[in-house]
Amino acid sequence: PRPPRSCPHPYVIMWKVLLLALIGEALAVSPGFQTAITNKGLSYVVQVGVPILENELKNLKIPDISGSAKGSVYNVEYSLTSIILQSLTIPSASITSSSSGLTVQSSGISLTITANWHYKDKDFPWVSDSGSATVTGSSISLKVIVVVGMDSKGHATLKCSGCSFDIGKLDIHFNGGASWLYNLFSSYIASALKGSIDSQVCQQAVKSIDTQGNAALESLPVIVDIDKVSEIDFALLSPPSFTSTYVSTDHKGEFFNRNNPKEAPFTPPPLPGVQATDKMLYVWLTDYLADTAGYVYQQAGILQYVMTPENTKIPPGVPFKLNTSSFRILLPQLYNKYPNMAMVLNLTAIKAPNMTISPASINVTVPGEIIVFVRDANKTLQEAFTLGVTMYASADVSIHSGSRQENITGKADFLSASITLLHSNIGPFEVSLLQSAVNTVCKYFVIPAINRKLYTVGVSIYSGCVQNCVHSGCVHNGCVQNCVHSGCVHLQQVCPKLLSTGGMA
Repeated sequence: PRPPRSCPHPYVIMWKVLLLALIGEALAVSPGFQTAITNKGLSYVVQVGVPILENELKNLKIPDISGSAKGSVYNVEYSLTSIILQSLTIPSASITSSSSGLTVQSSGISLTITANWHYKDKDFPWVSDSGSATVTGSSISLKVIVVVGMDSKGHATLKCSGCSFDIGKLDIHFNGGASWLYNLFSSYIASALKGSIDSQVCQQAVKSIDTQGNAALESLPVIVDIDKVSEIDFALLSPPSFTSTYVSTDHKGEFFNRNNPKEAPFTPPPLPGVQATDKMLYVWLTDYLADTAGYVYQQAGILQYVMTPENTKIPPGVPFKLNTSSFRILLPQLYNKYPNMAMVLNLTAIKAPNMTISPASINVTVPGEIIVFVRDANKTLQEAFTLGVTMYASADVSIHSGSRQENITGKADFLSASITLLHSNIGPFEVSLLQSAVNTVCKYFVIPAINRKLYTVGVSIYSGCVQNCVHSGCVHNGCVQNCVHSGCVHLQQVCPKLLSTGGMA
């Protein structure tokens, strides 16, 4: 069993939202799927991240400050204790992508600090005073540079390569005592306080990104279990690629058998690359991703469906039942040899399904066979004939939001089927006579069975502590702040705009 995951520090959430797909291990050359988040998407990530960043910085622990100052009328030792950041406002921020990584910048930041002060005259030690102070800062700018790479196991890595928190103006208002005297050496205190705040902010940024951020990314699963049979590899094949207009990631995107993982006997097709940047998010899915899923299930013997009179409810309007009497006129050879006997159909995919994905459609081809049995009076199955069937279907992909997570799910629609006679124990017959019956079986039984599997399983797109966030009750509008407090982010709530307006190619 995998160890339990713990929630990352809230500051890291901004990076987790951006880098949800940046985890994995490099095992192949060509990607099974590719993602690209554009500058428009990055800007939205920043909008989500600003309140998170504000909340994090408000928890800064600013150490006590002490020093000395000397002037024409004073020679004092001073201290500032119990320094508390009461408020911090970041009006806006921007994020840019370049070949070196990501740069987050903000200006016009303001803050308010309260503290206790004390001073003692060095020439006259018995002369001292104390009180409280209110400090206001304005014209503050923040800049953080993050480099995204990949470790030896293929997980994405974060490194803060640069940080600055520059306070343009800091005013100190002393409460109580001879404030005119304290204002004479307030510049010394302001200078020391600026340096301390700048240092603390950047230390926290480095800690959050380099330590907590990497721990959070490393805790995210590289391989996600789909069901008892399969798992999917979300591996990064290479470090994320950064340009001035987007960030792209290449992923392995392959299904494996959980009990016997092995590479599929085919390779991913080449991807066209990023050709447009007007949407927030682009996802390129290749045939390889779906074909490996079909390969895994077919090899595991899962792609089978047995129809019996007991487990099959014939829909109204379907002109036959699973009894040879229904085929008395259509296929007299069957009825003559096996009169009024129950029929059992064994449908099996004899090869892995093949999927073709294009921007306009998703088409699926399933090569299979239908073995038709009859059940005699002794309840023994007798093979009547075997049909070769190639089923053609279309498919749609969507995001299904459940109570605990979001799943990428699919829905198939029957298009047509071609049939041939492979074997017959009732003599030769014109196989086209059964075309309508085969179409009915595929449309009303095979496709619904596939859709039930696609809907109930799907591919989970939550990560880390998202599930914990949902459990904490974060399922309503304005969810971001509650998620910040619990240390988690719910993807559908945090990024509804990104998910609803993003592009999929």
